[in-house]
Amino acid sequence: MKREVFGSAAPGFEAARDAFVENIESGMDVGATFVVVRDGKTVVDLWGGHSDAARKTILPKDALFNIWSTTKGLAATCIAMLVDRGLLDYDAPVIRYWPEFGQKGKERVTVAHLFSHQAGLCGVDQPVRMEDFFNHAKIASMLAAQEPFWPLGTGWGYHSIVFGHLADELVRRTDGRTISRFFADEVARPLKADAFMGLPESEDLRQVPMIAPEVELPAPAGEFNERAVAANANPPLDAEWSNRRDWRAAGTAAAGGSAGARGLARIYGALARGGEIDGVRLLSPRALREATAERVRGTSMTSGLPGAYAAGFSLNLLGRLGPNPDSFGHGGFGGSLAFADPKAKLAFAYAMNRMLVPAPGELDPRVLRLVTATFASL
Repeated sequence: MKREVFGSAAPGFEAARDAFVENIESGMDVGATFVVVRDGKTVVDLWGGHSDAARKTILPKDALFNIWSTTKGLAATCIAMLVDRGLLDYDAPVIRYWPEFGQKGKERVTVAHLFSHQAGLCGVDQPVRMEDFFNHAKIASMLAAQEPFWPLGTGWGYHSIVFGHLADELVRRTDGRTISRFFADEVARPLKADAFMGLPESEDLRQVPMIAPEVELPAPAGEFNERAVAANANPPLDAEWSNRRDWRAAGTAAAGGSAGARGLARIYGALARGGEIDGVRLLSPRALREATAERVRGTSMTSGLPGAYAAGFSLNLLGRLGPNPDSFGHGGFGGSLAFADPKAKLAFAYAMNRMLVPAPGELDPRVLRLVTATFASL
């Protein structure tokens, strides 16, 4: 069954359009958006497929999706802006801004450690419900009081959901606003980027339901069990969270963002150009270099999988972010991805409603096809 694709691709980017069409027409994607911005100019802006699993409703141009951990790149941008303004320092201990954090041996944890997943706070160490994540003060207090899951300097492990609470608390302590308000005021509004950390009720009809992956997430096992449970199974990570109104409204800075590819590409379009687009500057080039400098690379102590991180941004690994090793961004549970290639001054963004979970160590075939075609077009 042919599924319509809308939008445009500039001359030379026909291969990128063809790759997107193939994802839709093959059925690998149900509904998706795909945007590429090069040196401030949109060269690919495509959307297509359907809003629902039954494929009855054509996906609208302004559809929003839960982008899961792709939200972390937006949070990292906010933190970098506060560093740029002198309100935070990556090399400073977290206790300079959040004194209560210095319990149970965390006195030496720096801001950079916190956002490169080295702090040993991959999750809370007491049983919690999903609804507890909406109580920022409760989770922040628990994280401040608990002992890390590993000693500082012995490794890193992905801080899955609580990354958002850690980022939010530092924004509150240094700026006074919540990270969701800071993002809206200082990033989304100046750039006219259609992206949210905390979806207003007035925008709720634009958000399409996410379609859960057809395979179950593997259960934590072996030597990673305690840490993996804290990161992803307390409570067990559930794709259906993203279809709840309270999850969308809370907009946790780790996994609760709402956006389409257009909004994400607008933000990364600025980051791909040293922090500026269309006369709007988010970051100085110096601050952007600090934010995207490699902080850790190796095997995650929560999953056993390889990774590389800067201060909140994921770094290129296995060519997932194209051929440039200096590309940076973040992907999300199920497939969404946004990144910047500063060498090509290129921003790539993809968001969709059908969630896929590739086998460990493998890349999402939809994303791989789009990334390959995009850089072939250059």
